[in-house]
Amino acid sequence: MKVIPVFIAFFSISTIRGSAETTFDCVRSSAGECLAYDIGVEDLHLSDTRQSRLYATFGNHYLIPELCHSRLEATLPTHTLSMAYGVDWFGYALYNRLHIHFAMAKRLSEHCALGAGLHLSSLYYEGVEQRNFSLSENLFFLYQGRRTDLYVRGDDLFATGWKGILGERMKPPAQVTAGTKFHFSENVSCATETVWREGNDWLGRFGFLYDIGKFQLRCGALGPPITPTFGCGFVGKRFRLDASARWVRNIGYAIDCGIGYLFHENDGHDTPRND
Repeated sequence: MKVIPVFIAFFSISTIRGSAETTFDCVRSSAGECLAYDIGVEDLHLSDTRQSRLYATFGNHYLIPELCHSRLEATLPTHTLSMAYGVDWFGYALYNRLHIHFAMAKRLSEHCALGAGLHLSSLYYEGVEQRNFSLSENLFFLYQGRRTDLYVRGDDLFATGWKGILGERMKPPAQVTAGTKFHFSENVSCATETVWREGNDWLGRFGFLYDIGKFQLRCGALGPPITPTFGCGFVGKRFRLDASARWVRNIGYAIDCGIGYLFHENDGHDTPRND
């Protein structure tokens, strides 16, 4: 058995509980991993969309072939609420993780929206006889002001967890994210987030987005440890293309690319911002 794949498997398992190895869509990854810039199944503004869309992300962690990942997300609005579905894969033969996501959101009023999601995780690593399954959920609340969005989200509050090598039950730590997104203009925005994890573990995130016509420039940072992120994108009428990179000290770059498709044009019913 090769030493490098075994080390990779051990490294991946030891970091499964942290956000560093969580896969997000390409846009969010480039903006400090801020929840406010997610455009897939975890989109805070899911309740506002009236457009069916599909987005795929492909990436690699630290230029190691065994640490590739892919993510596919679909958003399907209805008359009463919006729903989204997603699936992502990370790993290789000795260690791999499959996530299946479902989310729905509904606008409660002109300024407020509420949403919930379910996540089914399937984890395999060498040393276990069969795959481990875990079910978790998230809840979020969004308030949209004139120039500012306020939001809070709870993750893994009631996760079932999975069995470890010794048969013990392992659960991801409960996590609460509180954030603010500032809209300086139609083209410029930034977000700041504070993340608390069970066990008094804290994480900060910052993201920035600047639209230049059909082009987007994005950057951000998260930590500790301080991890810079950056990326760009081209947003057309139906298609969009994105690229992002995240640099982790002493390890290397995590690189993503993304492609999205809008199935039909905006029908004019999106909820407007009260600017």
